[in-house]
Amino acid sequence: MPIKPENKARYPANWKEIRAAILARANGECEKCKAPNGSPIARGLGRFADTYMIDSGDIYSAEDGEYLGRVRHYEYECTDQWIMVVLTIAHLDHTPENNDPANLRAWCQRCHLRYDAEHHAKNSRETRRARKAIGDLFA
Repeated sequence: MPIKPENKARYPANWKEIRAAILARANGECEKCKAPNGSPIARGLGRFADTYMIDSGDIYSAEDGEYLGRVRHYEYECTDQWIMVVLTIAHLDHTPENNDPANLRAWCQRCHLRYDAEHHAKNSRETRRARKAIGDLFA
């Protein structure tokens, strides 16, 4: 996920090298669901929810990357669009200053966003609350 401009200073000068090392550790696939970096996949719907299909027709669990079998493309219920997998680097503790390899994961967009969902919701609530508190009570 792109680094927000206001957070750039929180990352070390050698972030690109740290990121490259984590991507190398991941061997070109999401460390959670095993989706292959840079490859097109289709995300499943209906009975294929929480799965993804690669172009060969092989289907994998979107939770742990377990191989689930193969189907013909026309049999696979999906979003009707193929997306390109892009690995991002997740900080497990949500602290960009903590770049210990044990705190970092190479995850696809889906896995990263799902992991961060609660953290993002908390930040949104705090931001909305802060905006309300700025108003003048006597206006």
